[in-house]
Amino acid sequence: MTIEFSKIKLVVWDLDDTFWKGTLSEGGIEVIEENISLVKRLTDIGIVNSICSKNDGPITFKTLESLGISDFFVFKSIDWTPKGQRISTMIKDMGLRNVNVLFLDDNSVNLNEASHYCPGLMVADPAKTLPLLISWAGNQEAKDLSHKRLNQYKVLETKVKSRGEFSDNLEFLFSTKTVVQIHKDCLSKIDRIYELIHRTNQLNYTKKRIEKTELEAILKDESYDTGYVTVKDKFGDYGIVGFFAIKGNIAEHFLFSCRAIGQGVEQWVYSVKGFPHLDVSGEVITKLEKVAPPEWINADIPEDVGNKAVKANISGKILFKGPCDLMSMTAYMSAGANIIEEFNYVSPTRHNLIMHHNHSTNILNLPFYSEEDKKILLEDCIFNDEGIFRTELFSKDLDLVFLSTFHEPNWGIYKRKDSDICIAYGPYTEPLTDPRSWEFYLGYKNDQNTFTREWLSVFASKYIFLGRLSPAQSFENIKKIYSKISPSAKLCIMLGSETPYKANTIKFREGREIFYKELNGYLKTWARGNNRVCFIDFNDFITGQNCFDGNINHFTRGVYFKAATRANEILEETCGIKLKMKSLAAQHFYDFLKKIRMAGSRVYHKIKG
Repeated sequence: MTIEFSKIKLVVWDLDDTFWKGTLSEGGIEVIEENISLVKRLTDIGIVNSICSKNDGPITFKTLESLGISDFFVFKSIDWTPKGQRISTMIKDMGLRNVNVLFLDDNSVNLNEASHYCPGLMVADPAKTLPLLISWAGNQEAKDLSHKRLNQYKVLETKVKSRGEFSDNLEFLFSTKTVVQIHKDCLSKIDRIYELIHRTNQLNYTKKRIEKTELEAILKDESYDTGYVTVKDKFGDYGIVGFFAIKGNIAEHFLFSCRAIGQGVEQWVYSVKGFPHLDVSGEVITKLEKVAPPEWINADIPEDVGNKAVKANISGKILFKGPCDLMSMTAYMSAGANIIEEFNYVSPTRHNLIMHHNHSTNILNLPFYSEEDKKILLEDCIFNDEGIFRTELFSKDLDLVFLSTFHEPNWGIYKRKDSDICIAYGPYTEPLTDPRSWEFYLGYKNDQNTFTREWLSVFASKYIFLGRLSPAQSFENIKKIYSKISPSAKLCIMLGSETPYKANTIKFREGREIFYKELNGYLKTWARGNNRVCFIDFNDFITGQNCFDGNINHFTRGVYFKAATRANEILEETCGIKLKMKSLAAQHFYDFLKKIRMAGSRVYHKIKG
């Protein structure tokens, strides 16, 4: 097929006998310096690079890092599964179109499979195409030497991984703290606006490709209402992602970058601009509706200050520390300048999902280990990263701590044989040190770690499995945590469900309601008469099996909303402030977004607004 290099926004590389010579899993490889230089050159031009390879993840990542090229790739997909569906998912997660992606692979089977799952995808034999691509790239202007486009996709990659931590997309959207702003100084940004007009497709509703002189005339014409749109959220700054030009309530230009897909930005602008008339040209990925603006956008900005981003005025310093129960609960609460969130996160260095740092054993140990012990834990444990040792929990200026107990029944505890180092990680029913459990971990993708038999064997030679904590031991740990936090701080503890989830089929989740009931009893007895300890008891909000969402620790939106309301009451009681709550009315637009799944497959034609 003919490759149109000028249309490429993403190059997806196979590795063995494509990016380098040889097969990594079968021995040594030979570096192809021209390919390394090409990846860097494409990045300078503004073209992003990714990988879809059949290989062992840890070895491959280590090899890429040794070559100094790993950070030039985003959305790396390295495992042994077929490539077609992986590439399709990658393109959708990146908000791109198949026709703007080039896949290089020396195996024609992989190329044909990718073409089947991604109609319109450019596929090519590297031996024939790479010399031509190298020559073409060498003649292009290096207009992104700061690698702004690469960094924006790194932000998006982190965001996509974080989305997987939520059982509900609406909760995720509220958690992003998205701020959208409309700016009027369009002439100063004419180059970026002109680029958007000509590069956008999926969210370009009018598709009017005009010359820069025509654009300049529109921007100087006072009869037009023009504006460019910027987006920020807790993951990063996306910069200018949209532009509109409206005259007489008719939108002549209404367009957004693919980086805005799935956030509701285009709907928010359409709503706040009063639903201008739109003659939609060609295919677009999102239908616009005459509904209220999405509530998760600018949720922290009071209505009386318009489009200016401000923070809640909070008198105290508050920490939310725990896994998905707190993440889902706080999704309904606006953020504040003095609110700290220590939730599950994707490691910026190891790219794995970090959850275990909020188990009580790790809370009590990790921040206080010596630098030498921390180095040992980083070298020994592929599931750790540098961030697990940092916490604000023991800061002296904290006023209120929300602490979850939802990790306590799950994680197994390991002790290093030659020291007092302890670490909690992984389902307690599947010890990392037991070869009978290794098949479980070899296929375990829940936190993006890739285990190998070699690594498991080495770990088993160094560590002893101590089992999981009993409810009494978890209770003792929580008391120790309480004794170490600021004596002026109040501790609010999340209490788990004492109602069983009857549809459970997962071994390590069996009997959690029994564990919670015993632990909750210890905590309630201990807290009697202590005004520095309070609870958010999820049992107060669970009325039946319809309140669960997939397991005993995940609940429906209504449960989390009630928990958030209670948390807000505790904030007011303790710190004298009350955060703005997000209502459940956003369900309408959420349901619509759910249908299209980020850059989903439904296409809408010729709609008049």
